[in-house]
Amino acid sequence: MLDGLRKRLFSGSAERAGHSGKAPATARYGRPDSAGVLSGWRPALRDQRTDVQEAWTGVAARAIDAAHNSGWIAGAIEQMIADVNGPEGLTINVTPDHQALRWSEDFAQAWAADVEREFVAWANDPLECDARGKMTLVSMADALVRWYMPMGEGLARFLLRERPGATTLTKVQMTSPVRLSQQSSELQQLHQGVFLDDDGFPIGYRLRSRVNGFPKDIDVPARDGDGRPLMVHVFDGDPDQTRGISPFAPALKTVRQYDQAADATLTTLLLQTIFSATFESAQLPAEALEGLLTDGDLGAGSGGQVDPAGPGGMAALMAQRGEWYGASGLDLGIHGRIATMFPGDSLKFHTADTPGGNYLPFSNNLLREVARCIGTTYENFTGDYANATFSSIKMGIASHWPVVIRRRRVIPRPFLQAAFEAWLEERIARGLTPFPGGHSRFVRQRAAACRAQWRGPAKPSPDELKTATALKILVRDVGVMSVSTAAAELGLDADAEQNQRAQDRRRAERLGLPDPYAPAPGTLDTRSERKLLEEN
Repeated sequence: MLDGLRKRLFSGSAERAGHSGKAPATARYGRPDSAGVLSGWRPALRDQRTDVQEAWTGVAARAIDAAHNSGWIAGAIEQMIADVNGPEGLTINVTPDHQALRWSEDFAQAWAADVEREFVAWANDPLECDARGKMTLVSMADALVRWYMPMGEGLARFLLRERPGATTLTKVQMTSPVRLSQQSSELQQLHQGVFLDDDGFPIGYRLRSRVNGFPKDIDVPARDGDGRPLMVHVFDGDPDQTRGISPFAPALKTVRQYDQAADATLTTLLLQTIFSATFESAQLPAEALEGLLTDGDLGAGSGGQVDPAGPGGMAALMAQRGEWYGASGLDLGIHGRIATMFPGDSLKFHTADTPGGNYLPFSNNLLREVARCIGTTYENFTGDYANATFSSIKMGIASHWPVVIRRRRVIPRPFLQAAFEAWLEERIARGLTPFPGGHSRFVRQRAAACRAQWRGPAKPSPDELKTATALKILVRDVGVMSVSTAAAELGLDADAEQNQRAQDRRRAERLGLPDPYAPAPGTLDTRSERKLLEEN
């Protein structure tokens, strides 16, 4: 009885589910396709750091070669340096947490101003900041971005070195990612040159060096016993990665395709230009070419018509053709001449028809793919604004600029912040910069004391007047934005600008000059306009 009930129940449910001898309907990822498009696409699923380890050397070598030999890639790297760091580099704005430090706001502002002034002087002196004594801190930040684009990462070491003429010991030594070892060892917890603890925290690096002319690996700790950074390693990627990969990696094939298409098109164009005229004859090829020779080359021929089938045959005909062209003077190098061709021969001129109609659309599409891969617009990447409009440029900047801000946060900021902290700790430890509680308290409250902002150039604007008007409305009319935020939108430091305005006014007053910031005659500020409207 139970068996019969089960059969009825199961058979009824199968019919209701549509299982009456037919394949069930499915909705899932990667379902079978009749064309077999995905059948041959079976990539392996691995950790990201494993993929980076196997591909790093080849990708970095190809990207560097492209940067050396492709104007598009070299220009993109320089443009990215200019966008991320700006022409003058990122500027520091020290903002210590005075509440956490138990400082008054006035003391914190005065202390921050002194620290900023001393740090800028150190950063702009290669003898003070660079271990090699060649570059300023801004130039080193540029080198970091220049490494990041083809190799996906950058390295810098912090050393204490005495230099004649230098007042500080903290020095920055830029280290190429090529020197970071590719070795991995599970026993040593070493992955691609980076030593990790059980939590995956980097505790050291293995660098390839040369000692007395021989290669040698040296192990460098990431921090000292007090937590002071001895090396900074910047890259972008997944949390389990220990090394970075070039942003150009997905587009290297496209870059190569563009070069091949350009080379093939140029070769075709050159061939068409060289062979711009063709000689057509009813005779055999070698005999037709002999027809272009002079009588000096063929010897004196006989006059009159020659029958190819008669005495002398083809040789006599060729001699007559030689006399013909010798007398007519067929020469493509003489301008303005009209030559009469031998009966049966013709001379045709050709114009180069390369590149064809598909070349520019195809090549531009390849460049768009590269631009999209590295996070920029086609116009910014190629400098081609022929078909751009005001709206498209504005939208392109709006979508491109967050990528610039993010890369600014990921690449140069960690390096600059680490350099600032190393320099400030030395200053406080040596008593050159006063700090309430001394060096021991600074070590305990390092994060609150070293808090700083790094500002770069402002977002480009296709219409600066509209941008200024919008900021004025947001600050003065609507009141939803502060002066400091508006200044930051323009890449400026509000405190520094206000101090400079006050200094300009005092100088103008001392020299008996008018106020340089007074409203122009006939203009009213927003409050005066509102008051005038209320009175009327």
